Amino acid sequence: MMRKIIFTLPLALMLAAPAAYSGTAEVKISEKDQARFDNLVEGRTAGEPVSCISRADQERLTVIGDKYLVYQRSSNPKTIYVNEPYGGCRNAEHYTLVTRKSTSRLCRGEIARVKDLQSDIVINSCSFSDFVPYTKMSD
Repeated sequence: MMRKIIFTLPLALMLAAPAAYSGTAEVKISEKDQARFDNLVEGRTAGEPVSCISRADQERLTVIGDKYLVYQRSSNPKTIYVNEPYGGCRNAEHYTLVTRKSTSRLCRGEIARVKDLQSDIVINSCSFSDFVPYTKMSD
């Protein structure tokens, strides 16, 4: 009897997990943060999503609420890349987003940790979705 319970519990958790972490859950964002995002992409055109971006080319990360990670490029400041992590990235705006440096690129599915560097405690983690380029056509 005990074996069935031990086996059944992990199976039940695995079956429930796709609904909870499918990336389809809506991430709530304040009107103020949505306005910040809209202002940042104003005058830019969204391009086809890409699965990876170069890590070396990213000059600055702007975190807007729990919903948007915006990477600004140094080699082409007219283009920014927007990522909406699956299920959001809670507290990334207030702490530091840490990624592994095992490759030269940031890619969809990669896990980033939200870390309090003062206490060296991981607060949260999030998983990148596709990166959407937004390009400014004129200055």
